[in-house]
Amino acid sequence: MKYPDPRLRFDPESHGLKEFQRSFFRKETSAVARQLIGAWIARRYDGAWYGARIVETEAYLGIGDAAAHSRGGRRTPRVEPMYTDGGHLYVFLVYGMHHCLNIVTGIEGVPEAVLLRGAEAAQRAPVKLLSGPGRLAAALGITVSLSGMDMFPDGEIRVFRGIFDKTGIEIGVSPRIGVDYAGEAAMWPLRFFDKNSSAVSGPALLNTQLNK
Repeated sequence: MKYPDPRLRFDPESHGLKEFQRSFFRKETSAVARQLIGAWIARRYDGAWYGARIVETEAYLGIGDAAAHSRGGRRTPRVEPMYTDGGHLYVFLVYGMHHCLNIVTGIEGVPEAVLLRGAEAAQRAPVKLLSGPGRLAAALGITVSLSGMDMFPDGEIRVFRGIFDKTGIEIGVSPRIGVDYAGEAAMWPLRFFDKNSSAVSGPALLNTQLNK
């Protein structure tokens, strides 16, 4: 069992946050990825909430996306959670050590997901604590043991939104990071990020807005 970093403890109610409904995660994947910027990813552990504001995401568009684990209809035990209904988790391991958290999107049978690449912790935590998908999962204590978990109705991982969560956010768009093997799909503008956040990961060259 991995534990969330105690510096991430917060109270969603005091922040005026409300949970997304499942219908949000059944929307078009790139729209979900963009609209998650400014939302909060949180984990409930031992009766308390731990979380941070999402500042970077990537959309993976399933069977026709050469960068997606489900490309070409690939269906293995690891990838199977991508075929579940929107609002489930898909967690995978890279380099045998870094866990990466994805939220499944769309309807059951359509294997698409949004990778959470970075989040911004409260002021008492280091700005780079959740900068990058591996760090984000590690800070929240998320491992592959949670892959396939349904966030609804009361999963221990949740996503919250607030009335003012978009204030001051400039959303940048770029190609995804680390998918050079994906041919033309490597250049698809499916990475979204908060241009004003220091917690955004990746080379500065990619942090350039392609469109609005």
